[in-house]
Amino acid sequence: MIMVGLGVSLLTVLRGLPAQVFTSHLGPPGNSTSKLFMPPIWPPRNVRIAVYLSGGEIDLLIFDRPNYDALIGSGYAIPLKEFKGLKSEVINFEIPMRGEYYVVVKNRGVSTVDVEIVLTFWGFERDLTYLSLALLVLGASSWICGRFLKRIFKI
Repeated sequence: MIMVGLGVSLLTVLRGLPAQVFTSHLGPPGNSTSKLFMPPIWPPRNVRIAVYLSGGEIDLLIFDRPNYDALIGSGYAIPLKEFKGLKSEVINFEIPMRGEYYVVVKNRGVSTVDVEIVLTFWGFERDLTYLSLALLVLGASSWICGRFLKRIFKI
């Protein structure tokens, strides 16, 4: 179990070192909402969202799967995170857990806006980090208990 914990730790480090970058371009017309096509499964990492606009401002909403489905079905949903009145700027966001997330852009202005959004995922995946630590602790505890029981029962 210690070796599995070490293996998962190594995997976590190898997956966490390179940043993953996804870029999307769109031009939502005035008073419209557009969905970005980004990776569907987001790991629980940090994400830097860089927004580049040709003019105007947008709202950026991040939805988890159930709320996105509600948005599509009824037209109303509560976003996981909402950034209003964005111009060209950079936002940092922490993804709470591994899952499907959707980015929706709202153009509240009257003219079409040219938007480029760059998502940069960086840092270690928290769920893999916790798993590797749990396996290491469990493996070390099992090994120590085994050594202790071996001495007590003189096996």
